Amino acid sequence: MVIRVLDPIADINKPAERKPLKGIESLHGKRVGLLWGRHAASVKFWPAFEDVVLKKFSGEPVRLYKNSSWNPAPAKDIEELAGKIDYAFVGVGA
Repeated sequence: MVIRVLDPIADINKPAERKPLKGIESLHGKRVGLLWGRHAASVKFWPAFEDVVLKKFSGEPVRLYKNSSWNPAPAKDIEELAGKIDYAFVGVGA
């Protein structure tokens, strides 16, 4: 009997090589991404969290809200969001 162990990610799902991420010195005034899956456990927390983040860092928000907390955001949407922001906060079920 032979047991084979396979990589569950598979070759087709491995991301392309990317440049290393650059750090940012301060979050103040930067473009913030807010990715939230609208999970039921976070519907009261997330709006309050966003309010604090925006007041504290006064950045330009770019939101990507999903209507399905069990299904991740499509890669296309994530790539589009990433091109518009300097950093992101990711919420429950995103």
